Amino acid sequence: MNENGKNSKICEKDTYGTFFDDATSETSLLNDNYSRVMGKMSGSVVINVKRPVYQLDDLHDCNANGDVELEATVKRKKVAKLKWSDVKTVVPAIDWLFTNYNWSEDFFKDFVAGFTVAVLNIPQGMAYAMLGNVDPTVGLYMAIMPVIVYSLMGTSRHVSMGSFSVVCLMTGKVVNTYANKNFINADATAGAIVDQAVSLQPHHEDTVYSSIEVATAVTLMVGLIQILMYVFRLGVVCTILSETLVSGFTAGAAVHVVTSQMKELLGVKIDNHNGLFQIVLTYYDIGNRIRDVNFATITVSFVTVVLLLSYNLYLKAFINKRLFMPVPIELITIVIGTALFQFSTFSEDFQIKLIGEIERGLPVFKPPPVNLLINVITESVIIAIVAYSITMSMALLFSEKLKYTIDTNQELLAQGVGNVFGSFFSCLPFAASLSRSATQQTVGGRTQMASIVSAGLLVAVVLWIGHLFQPLPRCVLASITIVALKDILLQVRDVVRVWRTSKADAAIWIVTYATVVLVEIDVGLLAGVLMSLFFVFSRGIGTGVVVLGRVPETDLYVDMDRYRLAVEVPRVRIVHYSGSLNVTNRNVFREKVHSVLSRYDGQLAPITISINSGKETVVRAQCVVFDLAGMHYVDSSGLTMFARLVDQLNEAGLLVYVAAVSGNVYDCMRARQLGTVQFFPSVHDAVEYYNNLEELRA
Repeated sequence: MNENGKNSKICEKDTYGTFFDDATSETSLLNDNYSRVMGKMSGSVVINVKRPVYQLDDLHDCNANGDVELEATVKRKKVAKLKWSDVKTVVPAIDWLFTNYNWSEDFFKDFVAGFTVAVLNIPQGMAYAMLGNVDPTVGLYMAIMPVIVYSLMGTSRHVSMGSFSVVCLMTGKVVNTYANKNFINADATAGAIVDQAVSLQPHHEDTVYSSIEVATAVTLMVGLIQILMYVFRLGVVCTILSETLVSGFTAGAAVHVVTSQMKELLGVKIDNHNGLFQIVLTYYDIGNRIRDVNFATITVSFVTVVLLLSYNLYLKAFINKRLFMPVPIELITIVIGTALFQFSTFSEDFQIKLIGEIERGLPVFKPPPVNLLINVITESVIIAIVAYSITMSMALLFSEKLKYTIDTNQELLAQGVGNVFGSFFSCLPFAASLSRSATQQTVGGRTQMASIVSAGLLVAVVLWIGHLFQPLPRCVLASITIVALKDILLQVRDVVRVWRTSKADAAIWIVTYATVVLVEIDVGLLAGVLMSLFFVFSRGIGTGVVVLGRVPETDLYVDMDRYRLAVEVPRVRIVHYSGSLNVTNRNVFREKVHSVLSRYDGQLAPITISINSGKETVVRAQCVVFDLAGMHYVDSSGLTMFARLVDQLNEAGLLVYVAAVSGNVYDCMRARQLGTVQFFPSVHDAVEYYNNLEELRA
């Protein structure tokens, strides 16, 4: 016997390529030479296995090439992993555009998709820019400058980047806080916030910033944060925001968007509210000022909403089936509204608020005010994560559907550089639009060439067409925004389906949605993340400990409580564990193991074991086998607890075997020097090894 209590071994190779332990091979081979006749259960398949019983050290000591050191093998594997590392190019367009792009087959489809998206970008960009409290043309700039950068650096072929309602609304709240109108017309609370913001500036206290200056400062900070996330490989952050959480968050944020547009829809002046119950307070103000609403504005809003909804519900599917591209109903609505108010005096006669002056031409290069960056960093972190997560949810959806890969970290770099570039050209933070992305893919877009085409067409709109929309009523754009959010608003119905599937996911959805609506958008996102982490943490603490039994005449060991055919091996208790073993769940693990080992008065009592079906007898278990195939991680605290448990079982006279342990956990346990524990590659090896010992003792 060696220092670990095992027989010394001489490795020999038979004609079948197996290795034999000279002390145990003959006995174990005879005992393990059985037929696993699966035909009794499946009717046709038979598996025959003939091999000796192994311990893990046997596999380390010998192999087909003779004696090979384990450390050398591990080193070779590490070198191989380094060779397989996939280094992504900074500009993926160099590959797909100049090497693999099929101009004859793909360009026409990309052009049609780009033209369609450009048409959709005109109304949506102008409408969503209003949510950001900046000029409507800023929404068009967002579909040009940063989109070109993303098209060259991004890895998704089908997302349509540009303005997105939720991101624009979140940016608009920051603009409301720090822009010059807050310095001049703010109430006491907002004034205190602005005074504090001004006091943080390193220059004169009377410095004021325009809306676009604040917006570009947010855009620059969002881009820098996303680039920093790329440097630290935090693309995995999108996995924190589950589909359920994003659904609840976007549904709640849509309520904020609709509420922010009520003043445009009704033509009434409403104070801005922040913090707790801001939506409730907004509708309370609307109720108090219901007599001040502009009925002409309400009429225009009502007609616009009814026309758009009627088309989307009853005509859209019918018409789109007969055309090669969707009808741009929003653009048609804008053109009609502009023409009506251009050649009539409705706006002057009924005091309908118009868009007003729109600048012609591309934005000039202007650096954002860097003095504002430190002030907007908190909001920018939230916006950066939300924009990235929403974009990735769309990108992953298309990549899974169309069978291509997405680099999550490269997406961070593409969005970050796009935002930094856009901040110098009067842009808000950009993200993927759900509706435009779906349209781009449905129409037949193949690559990001569609986005490049769209950006090129919008350059012409900004240079020569955009100023023609000056007579358009603002309530028309507000109506387009609300109709576009219809599907997101109706996501509230998802909670019923989610509740039937998972109560935990439903709780995450409800908490996120309620907090977003009743408190604030960023607070709601934080609440949803914390709720998700709570369930992950609680599920991690709740360990899975079950007793395994053997399916007769096989080497299959399954849960005794789940499968009636399984019977427990005489004098052996097999404990299966799934999950990590760490400081948070070590005590729970210990208590569950004690419960399956039938503790009584501090001593291990005899265990009731099923020997034959329907018959039970009471014998003292002599061996405990821990099946740790499901243990993927163990920390020092968990390992210390496991060592104490092993000592306790040894003191009670029980042998302890560990089976099917993963490599990293095995290394930790061997480093802990659990001298009395023997390790086996499978549960069946451990059981047969114990049975062989019993026969030798007999």
